[in-house]
This record gives sequence, C-alpha cells and structure tokens, in this order.
Amino acid sequence: MRQSKEFLVITFSETSDAMAAEKLFQGLQIPGRIIPIPRQLSAGCGLSWRTEMNRKEEARAQLSKAGIRWQEMAPVTLWA
Repeated sequence: MRQSKEFLVITFSETSDAMAAEKLFQGLQIPGRIIPIPRQLSAGCGLSWRTEMNRKEEARAQLSKAGIRWQEMAPVTLWA
C-alpha cells in the first residue's frame, strides 16, 4: 500500500533552471527527482525538484552557489 510523505519541493520559473538544478543535485548526490509541480504550488515552467525535507538548507546553499534561480521551497505531502 502506498503511503504519503512530506517532501521538500523546489519550484522554478524557467525550465532551464529546473534542468540545471537536476544536473547539480545529481552531481552532488543529493537525492531527489524532477516532478511536475504539485497542485498545491504554482510556478512558471511546470517543473519542480522533489527531495527530502532535511535537505532544504543544503539545496538552498548549492543553488545559490551555482547561481541557479528558484521560485519557492515548500513542504508538500506526496505519495512516496
């Protein structure tokens, strides 16, 4: 049986920023994946990055360091 879990979801205005974030996070071995933006959120490009809640500060720091723009970081309950 599937269970729901709270994840950190990062949204982006531009598809290129979402793809750059995916490449960055995969290179740094930060677990997660690109997903369509959940209904609870909205963003310009329709893509977001889903990761573990405890990765928020690390994700924020790495995105800033890499100069990748993001729109919102929010906790969202999704199916695990």
